[in-house]
Amino acid sequence: MSQKNSHFKALTSLYLSSTSDAWIRPNIELEIGYCSISVRLTPFSNSPWGVVKESVIFQLLHDASLLAANTQETSRLAKCYKFELQPFQALWESRVAAVARVIHSDLHQWTIESTIYDEAENEIAWARSWFSRSNVLLETIAPYKNQMLKSSQDWN
Repeated sequence: MSQKNSHFKALTSLYLSSTSDAWIRPNIELEIGYCSISVRLTPFSNSPWGVVKESVIFQLLHDASLLAANTQETSRLAKCYKFELQPFQALWESRVAAVARVIHSDLHQWTIESTIYDEAENEIAWARSWFSRSNVLLETIAPYKNQMLKSSQDWN
């Protein structure tokens, strides 16, 4: 398995280990500078008024942006230092996709645009975020490290 594919698999493992209770069966696609997270929102995502909480929308956009940034950075966890959220319309319980793309990259800083789409591919919310390298080594985070070790031991 290539180093890039091992890194992507380890990022996915890290994300899934931290979201096991939040989302039901997330589907994650990673490419260099790109991330898509598709999830089915449940009633637990809703406010008392029946619409999806803005905090859920923020979290999906942030998660996709963080993963997109970390497709560019293979040694340290990316950290967000600025995040601008523009919700467009109310969202109801459905399947959604948060898609993030790196639109500008410097040595170790990234500008990312992310969008949430509903099942009909309508734009629900949009965000722009800025990330840089943190001091946290990815290899010190157990789910990432364990997947990298597993990938290095796979003979297939």
